[in-house]
Amino acid sequence: MKPYFTVQELAVIVVLSTTSALINGYLPIKSITQTLNIPGPAAGMSLLGGIIFVFWISLAYRIIQKKYTAIVTALFIAAFCLILRPWYGITVPGWFGIYAIIALSSMGISIELIKKKFINGGIGNTLSLIITWAAIGIHTNIWIEPILAPAMIIIGFISGCAGIALADRFR
Repeated sequence: MKPYFTVQELAVIVVLSTTSALINGYLPIKSITQTLNIPGPAAGMSLLGGIIFVFWISLAYRIIQKKYTAIVTALFIAAFCLILRPWYGITVPGWFGIYAIIALSSMGISIELIKKKFINGGIGNTLSLIITWAAIGIHTNIWIEPILAPAMIIIGFISGCAGIALADRFR
């Protein structure tokens, strides 16, 4: 049976997803959002998710141009992020990392299925943000302030759209 992705395509997915995970793991995102007075939790995903995640998923999808590329890239990003550290530093429950997989998968699915240019990245980043907020809230009781949530969702949507726009430039 012939593999779906060629070795070269898989290499592109691995390189781009590793880059995304390393940026997520080592960019001082929390310091940036605190310096800018942007409230959390997951303020970094709202502000920078388009560059940290959406861009790399979309770039892989645009380079390879095969169905499932965005989803597989998103899953690789989640896996590499979890290898580097627990999702948002939360270790209890031990399976909390499942939320990373769900959140980033929703981003990949959005980029794959929604064909409206730019909106797919905005929706994907927003879905990922909301899933992450719910997970953090349920397990740590740290919730986004309801009055701030709409603004953070709009910022997240714009960030996701920007990630798509940037990927279009590199194609």
